Amino acid sequence: MAKRTFGTVDELPSGRYRARYRGPDGRRHAKVFGTKADAWAWLATQQTDLLRKAWRAPTASRRTVGDYAEDYLARNDLRASTRVLYAGLWRHHLAEPWTDVPVDEVTPAAVRSWHAKAGRATGPTALAQAYRLLRAILNVAVADEAVASNPCRLRGAGTPKASRPSRALTAAEALQLAQQLGKDRRTERYRALLLVLAFGGLRFGEATALRRSDVLPGGRLRVERSVRRVGGQWVVGEPKTDAGHRTVALPAAIVALVEEHLEKYVVASPDALLFSTSSGGYLARSNWNGTFRRAADAIGLQAVRPHELRHTGATLAAATGATTKELMRRLGHSSPAAALLYQHAADDRDAEIARALDAMLGAAGESSEDDPDRDG
Repeated sequence: MAKRTFGTVDELPSGRYRARYRGPDGRRHAKVFGTKADAWAWLATQQTDLLRKAWRAPTASRRTVGDYAEDYLARNDLRASTRVLYAGLWRHHLAEPWTDVPVDEVTPAAVRSWHAKAGRATGPTALAQAYRLLRAILNVAVADEAVASNPCRLRGAGTPKASRPSRALTAAEALQLAQQLGKDRRTERYRALLLVLAFGGLRFGEATALRRSDVLPGGRLRVERSVRRVGGQWVVGEPKTDAGHRTVALPAAIVALVEEHLEKYVVASPDALLFSTSSGGYLARSNWNGTFRRAADAIGLQAVRPHELRHTGATLAAATGATTKELMRRLGHSSPAAALLYQHAADDRDAEIARALDAMLGAAGESSEDDPDRDG
């Protein structure tokens, strides 16, 4: 019989057999079996995993998803608003099915089953956020070699499915919306906000966190913070990405309206919010969404969403011929993927321009043929 060279098996006083070996982590790992054959079979499996580089520490793999979630939510690099968001996602969508499940028992099939079940009672945005959080938590288990690979493999599950694709407003439509807001004294104070979102491309939380001191000479806005309401409280933190720290130049016509807004609605303190409620507090997204939709309905723009103002700002900027890097900087994007989407939208618009020019050429050609002074 061939001599065994990996690990050892010894008989315990109970008559059971203990298999032991030293892992690549430098620690001894052991497991007890009823028969010697089972003990040697387990050692053979561990050796095979080592050779295939699929080995994971048995003690680490016994940690549960809940254990890893607790560590993940306690990370020092999470922004306060992000921590509150993740804690809510874990509590409402992930804790019940996953807390006590050992990480090495989470399979792609189990993730797929959870996702399908959760999708019947959860909105698309919350479901996508919960899936991304679960994937991030299990990525830590992969890094710890507690699992060989991440079982969250559902294509597209981390991206919410929109009911329809986003569309950009035209500059004329944005101006119409602003004019509509200006017709009512209760909404007039939000006219400048709409134009900053539409022509500056700021995120709503970035715009509503701006202060008087963030309005710089030369028609520029300094973006240094963002605000959101989480768990019934206002949380002010960093912009969504590191690239979110930026200055954004506004068109001269919009600058004039912002200056008028400053004089009429913003107190003299440098810390006063640029865009606020009538009482000077932060503007809730839900209230803004209602105000926006009423204005859109009034001018016949029913199929438009508040977030499409940022989409508008990005698309209009791309239409000027801005490079990918310039768009990334203006919009506060950390990767070129989103900026490229807006450039593609501008390319589509360029095709429309070419078709219009073609029609003009055709008309000019016909006019030339009908010219009575033309040599014949």
